[in-house]
Amino acid sequence: MEETAPSRASKLPSIVTLANLACGICALILCMDAVAMGQSSISFDPDRIHPLKGAAWLLVLATFLDAMDGKLARLTRNTSTLGAQLDSLADAVAFGVVPGMLVRATVLIQGPALGTAPHPRLLWVAPVVFTCCAILRLARFNVENSGESSRKGVKFFTGLPTPAAAGLPVAMVLFMFGVADPNFLLSLGAETVTGIQALLVRMLPFTLLVLGALMVSRIPYPHLASWLTRNRSPFRTTAEFVLVGGLLLIEPEAALFLVGIAFTLIPLAATLPRRLVPSRASQSPEG
Repeated sequence: MEETAPSRASKLPSIVTLANLACGICALILCMDAVAMGQSSISFDPDRIHPLKGAAWLLVLATFLDAMDGKLARLTRNTSTLGAQLDSLADAVAFGVVPGMLVRATVLIQGPALGTAPHPRLLWVAPVVFTCCAILRLARFNVENSGESSRKGVKFFTGLPTPAAAGLPVAMVLFMFGVADPNFLLSLGAETVTGIQALLVRMLPFTLLVLGALMVSRIPYPHLASWLTRNRSPFRTTAEFVLVGGLLLIEPEAALFLVGIAFTLIPLAATLPRRLVPSRASQSPEG
């Protein structure tokens, strides 16, 4: 019996979720290939894509697919417990496991070429902590957003969302390659480029630890798609899309890096003062 159009459309969210998972697995394979080949060159080469850079872009694609599957499920009115669990399992691999492996591979391969040598145990602990926190974050989300809220979607998350947490180290790796491009927006000398790359490699393992803590925190983070489409001035919305879109077209690596830092730090900076001031007031002596 031939399938109807609604029946075929109902399968789209799951297909997109599996595509997200496939991107994560392919990125992991590229990380393994990079380590096996020992490719330590991070100079710009227009004729080939470094395996680590390819892995990072696959995770960017996985992030886009992850944002699409939930929207498709609600548009087709096909939200289900199975779809939610499938989405969490795909996110656990693509955004929980692979980013830590990408960071470890990047530091192991590029660190010696840049004169950086993090503590060996740090390269074990940081990916493990990041992955464990990502799994905890996904499990907590499933428990707190089951039922009606999962069908309607959410506007705010408790703790840094797992795809966003994965996005920052991915953006750092991409920026490490992008800054070596001779056509980079800013004219940088060879020593400056090497210094920036070395700084990024040193920061990557510690970034995983900080992001892990933010994922399991209670700090509210906005849902990016809901924030971009929220009710506000049409002029401001259009201007923001034009500016961000223009930067993405000119320097996508730099744009993703700046967006990742902003999305991670701005909610944190907005929340901490409100939480610290009451605690100090409660500790002050009564008059």
